[in-house]
Amino acid sequence: MNNIRDDRIPGRRRILWFASAGLAAAALAVAGCGGDDADDGSGESGGGTESVQLTLPFQDSIVWAGYEVARERFYPDLGLDVSTQNADGDSYVSQQLSAGKIPYAVGGSAETIVANSQGHEQTSVADLNADIFSIVATPESGITAVEDLEGGSLGITDLGGGEMPLVNAILKEYGLEDGENIELKVVGPGGPAAARAIQDGEIDAYAGATNDFAGLQAAGLELNSILDEKYTGLPSNVLLVNPDTLEDDAELETVLKLAAGWFDGVLYAKKNPDEALDIICGYVPEECKDMDVAKQFFDNTLDGAVPAAEAAGEQDLEKYGIVQDAIVGEDIEGAQPVDLESVFTNEYIDRIREYMTMDG
Repeated sequence: MNNIRDDRIPGRRRILWFASAGLAAAALAVAGCGGDDADDGSGESGGGTESVQLTLPFQDSIVWAGYEVARERFYPDLGLDVSTQNADGDSYVSQQLSAGKIPYAVGGSAETIVANSQGHEQTSVADLNADIFSIVATPESGITAVEDLEGGSLGITDLGGGEMPLVNAILKEYGLEDGENIELKVVGPGGPAAARAIQDGEIDAYAGATNDFAGLQAAGLELNSILDEKYTGLPSNVLLVNPDTLEDDAELETVLKLAAGWFDGVLYAKKNPDEALDIICGYVPEECKDMDVAKQFFDNTLDGAVPAAEAAGEQDLEKYGIVQDAIVGEDIEGAQPVDLESVFTNEYIDRIREYMTMDG
């Protein structure tokens, strides 16, 4: 599936869980080219500061709160001058890593599984965030669990929306089938149309991403997740390296500092939310035109990022297993089970923690 443009947040690509994994499988066979300002991440600037470039799946955003705060508050003290190269989604990041075009990047957990199942070795050294997607309902709906949706309706952003693989996996588990014992209704992203559908009872629950929920919550709707614990805390974005980086001590050390600064940025934002959001809005003013939505988006982002930061990126293999099962269950071409312990390693967590200066 292609990335879907979120028109409510100008210039920002819609966040995907593993909706682009099919694209990743095809893209891995093709060597891509870097952005116009790409470098090898190994430059040096004055004063002993190392100039590095971190590739992100899409442009700077509130969803990268840890990075945005770290670039001002923590990376300089770690001796890093960090800039970003913005890729065209998680599948493009996976392609570039596999082709050896970039040494490290932020990518998707699902695409990482697909890449490794195709024989393209990539290693995640830290979990960065979770719970990008969810299924929610209002207290007034009386819906408190997925099984309550039998005979009812579930609103989605789009039939090709990033939430759909998660939705499909969950509905399959509960024996719910569109047109049989549940109705899927396209109500769009978290704007006025979706809010009306919820308020008028047109839909019993709504599936979307953190930014979708932010728009609805800023409009005054109270939303509660109805997912079982199994489907909460699912990893979304990870810090990836290619095999050459693992063998390069200096470059690997840079990656660990990137992770540490990112986590410090998240924890700083937790303790100093107003100041942190002000820093972030200075870098992404287009996402802060409506500060009520921006504040809610920021809060939602921290909900998924703080646990990872407090754990210094420690990776829960059980949760990665759920993502893997869903990918294989979707019959994505070439997706096979991989050795999760080697792909999502916790070998470097203690070293990341040594560089961190904030605590939870």
